[in-house]
Amino acid sequence: MKKITLLMICCTLGMYMFAQQTISFETSEGYTQGDINTQNGWETTGTGPGTFITNQVVTDEEASDGTLSLKIDTESAFPGQSSPFVGAFYNYSVAVPFADAVFSADMYLDTFDSSTTSDYLFGLVNTTSGNFISYIRFTFEGNIVVLVDDGMGTVILDDTNVDWTPLTWFNVKMELTNNSIEFFIDNTSIYQGTVATIDTDIEQVRFAHDNFAGFGYIDNFRTNNEPLSVNDFEQNKFAYHYNKNQEKLNLESSGLPLNHIEIYSILGRSVLVKELRATEESINVSSLNDGMYLAKVSINGDTETFKFIKN
Repeated sequence: MKKITLLMICCTLGMYMFAQQTISFETSEGYTQGDINTQNGWETTGTGPGTFITNQVVTDEEASDGTLSLKIDTESAFPGQSSPFVGAFYNYSVAVPFADAVFSADMYLDTFDSSTTSDYLFGLVNTTSGNFISYIRFTFEGNIVVLVDDGMGTVILDDTNVDWTPLTWFNVKMELTNNSIEFFIDNTSIYQGTVATIDTDIEQVRFAHDNFAGFGYIDNFRTNNEPLSVNDFEQNKFAYHYNKNQEKLNLESSGLPLNHIEIYSILGRSVLVKELRATEESINVSSLNDGMYLAKVSINGDTETFKFIKN
């Protein structure tokens, strides 16, 4: 059982338009292994005018999907901090409207229950005002902290339905509707409240730690690109697995039947289309060359998009 600590705060601002986006840190998206600073809108913590830390990196050490991910790690330029500020920050070229937005990422975090390990943070920021709109934070004690403003002070909830395990991939999601925000772990809702800074668009997302020890990996960072609604995920528990020996892509939905699949090359060319009818389907992909592919599966009008590697 993990404790969910709610840290309350408040503030204000803006509005624009923003499309869907997924960042998986793959070479096909224009990323290279090494320092994430200056790659495709990313920056790292500064060490002075015009200088930045260099060990927040794109790496092939871990990945929830594909071969690469973002690693946030301790930095010798700073001692341990009272709050997470060392890490990698993504700057949107166009602000994401607070009125209707979804942010999610797969995370893999170093162990907790030790005073020598770090807290990790996934935060939404308005850089114009310098304020956090909200964040979710995973502490070295194993707690979950969310930044909201519900006028209740600090609240600790025990929730047996919420769990996160160190050194294992799990998904974190924040859904905004106007000034309301809902937090999810692996598509299980853990809390809903009011954002800390109201009426404010999101200009930056931060993945940070407090620099004591340990590391974290980030993959499949999505903005407004959730493939299925929470209810559909809960009903269907959709899963997929590529069987290398049989050269088959196996699909399973525990609820509604699968309807359709289309597979694309990494360049976006459709290479396989098939109609589906059952909750379990096996797709023969032996005709495809080895490499990475995108698959789009339809379930009752909703779609799930994922990557797989044929090898």
